[in-house]
Amino acid sequence: MSAITSWDFSVLEAIEGIRNEVLTFILRIFTYMGEKGWFWVLLCIILLIIPKTRKIGIYAAVALAVQFLLGEVLTKNLVCRDRPFIQHPDIDTIIKHPSGYSFPSGHTSSSLAVALSVFFHNKKLGAPLIVTAVLIMFSRLYFEVHFPTDVIGGIILGTAMAVTVYFVLGYFFKKKKTDE
Repeated sequence: MSAITSWDFSVLEAIEGIRNEVLTFILRIFTYMGEKGWFWVLLCIILLIIPKTRKIGIYAAVALAVQFLLGEVLTKNLVCRDRPFIQHPDIDTIIKHPSGYSFPSGHTSSSLAVALSVFFHNKKLGAPLIVTAVLIMFSRLYFEVHFPTDVIGGIILGTAMAVTVYFVLGYFFKKKKTDE
């Protein structure tokens, strides 16, 4: 076993040591919020519908879509990393086993892509979304369905997408204004 995988399992083991009924109840809510990105997709739709937040919704939706393509469609299928409970069947995830590969964490990358996109434009609205994203990320480790390095990969991807979209769309929105 590689040093990274060994470290991954040691972190999961430490997190497993803090499991309790209250935390399990709370984190189950957050882990299901991130399922298939439904919470983030719904948030993007709401932001797009409201005229005052439409521009934020565009940034968030584009970051979410690009993150999905790069993470779920491309990277997961190139890396093909099995989830912790596949590598060690004795792991008790407490929740239904998700399908698909482990790296990067889609819950993490989608959460950060949207939360940071909103935060860059509206700190008051974005701050609680970042807290939500962090709880979703932690839930994936708590339930042992992702390795810490999967979550780190998701953090990098989600952040990179939010930042890239912020600057690329920002350039086009500014260019459009000057062209008018």
